[in-house]
Amino acid sequence: GPYCRNSVPSAPLLVTNSSTVTVLFNSTSHRSGRGLLVSYATSQHPGMGAASPGMQRHPWDVPDPPLTMCFSVYCPAGCKDIHGDIWGNPRQGYRDTSVLCKAAVHAGVIADELGGQVTLSREKGITLYESAFANGLRSKRGSLSEKRLVFHKVCCFLSPACDDVLEVVTFNASSWWHEVDVLGQDRAWVAERAALSTTGHSWAAEPGAKAAWLELDLGTRRNVTGIITKGSSEQHDYYVTSYHVSSSRDGKNWRSYRGSSGQEDKVFEGNADSQGEVSNAFIPPIIARYIR
Repeated sequence: GPYCRNSVPSAPLLVTNSSTVTVLFNSTSHRSGRGLLVSYATSQHPGMGAASPGMQRHPWDVPDPPLTMCFSVYCPAGCKDIHGDIWGNPRQGYRDTSVLCKAAVHAGVIADELGGQVTLSREKGITLYESAFANGLRSKRGSLSEKRLVFHKVCCFLSPACDDVLEVVTFNASSWWHEVDVLGQDRAWVAERAALSTTGHSWAAEPGAKAAWLELDLGTRRNVTGIITKGSSEQHDYYVTSYHVSSSRDGKNWRSYRGSSGQEDKVFEGNADSQGEVSNAFIPPIIARYIR
């Protein structure tokens, strides 16, 4: 350097052996800008990545691609705390002005603690992007955009689709609440009512129960990539704010889920109200028949 605004540098590629780079910005009094976009690659991860220390203007670190063209970029660890907003959710995709790697954490395709390679496509935008809470991040509700970002999970074990909802053969629980209301009517908050599509009241453990658990029997060993939870709005504002997950292949020997760090049992952030759904990804996935 120095490099100035619209001038094309003779050597646009900067190479360093250091783990840190400091960039100094000087601007004249009559000009201002929204921020910057930095593209980089490392010897360990040759695929390009993008960092956005300021307000990001465009999430792409490559020239404008054709619609539905797929890309693979490397996202470093710690993208969850990058400055900038995301609009959308894992099911419908993200507004193309979203911070790319932060959206990848929200979508559950990478773990924030590790980062990793991300595969995505740029597709036709939609009218409205709905907000969602997933993997510890809250996305915003966004308006119409010309394009959107859609993340693709690499499916393991030849499963037909990563986003298939797995069928639960049997629900079991440590206990259940037998409620008698003020009119003397019985209501059973049994384990079978824990299915996400169930209308009315859900499952609830016996009041005062310690270390309560809900168990899902998938019938056979499956590749489980995540979980969606929701509260019960039947008369009461009930929901679970946090939980642990354990799994078993035979229903006898159980293993606590520790996530990508592997150091201690992972605590998943649950719901903040009884209405909305909250998604949490398992990275790495769980191979099991039983999930608690």
